[in-house]
Amino acid sequence: MDWFDPNTWKPLAQLISSWQTIINGVFGIAATIFLKPLRWLRTHAKSKAEEKTTSLIFVPNDLHCRWSEAELNDKPATFVQGHWHVTNTAESDVTIVKATLSKYETSFVHISTHHPNDEKNVFRGNYPILYNHKSEVSADFTFFPPIGRAPKPIISDVIFTDNFANEHRVRTKFTYILPSIPSPSRWSRWFRR
Repeated sequence: MDWFDPNTWKPLAQLISSWQTIINGVFGIAATIFLKPLRWLRTHAKSKAEEKTTSLIFVPNDLHCRWSEAELNDKPATFVQGHWHVTNTAESDVTIVKATLSKYETSFVHISTHHPNDEKNVFRGNYPILYNHKSEVSADFTFFPPIGRAPKPIISDVIFTDNFANEHRVRTKFTYILPSIPSPSRWSRWFRR
């Protein structure tokens, strides 16, 4: 037997090649069967963890969600005001940086958050909602041209954006309120008679 003759090793090389093909096939099938569910579990668990780290729960305060007709620089407008109770179940403090109404393009927005350590009604735009705490958020929207038809409520999703660029959609009903009309004076009533 000549150890250096290539024909001597040819059957052994073919046998090893066929075993490599079989092993690669078995690993390919195993990867298809087991890796897809593992990838799904990994991405599903990751998305659940991400949801938990950025979770804010908004509840509208119905008595303070309202809208009215307005006027600014002799132009008709709509003023919408809302107030929400917010629970922060995230794993860090969160600040609300932006708010919009989903159906309408907002001209002006002012967002305020209750001071976390003050029991008075102190609101400002950059107070955080502390980790594992409740707070209150207020938002004032002004629309040019006006939106809504009196006396129907405006129902829309309010989209809050936090400092982590997460959006929180809250379905909110804004009730129509009449603008304040001054009562007639005593003299004007006398002249009408």
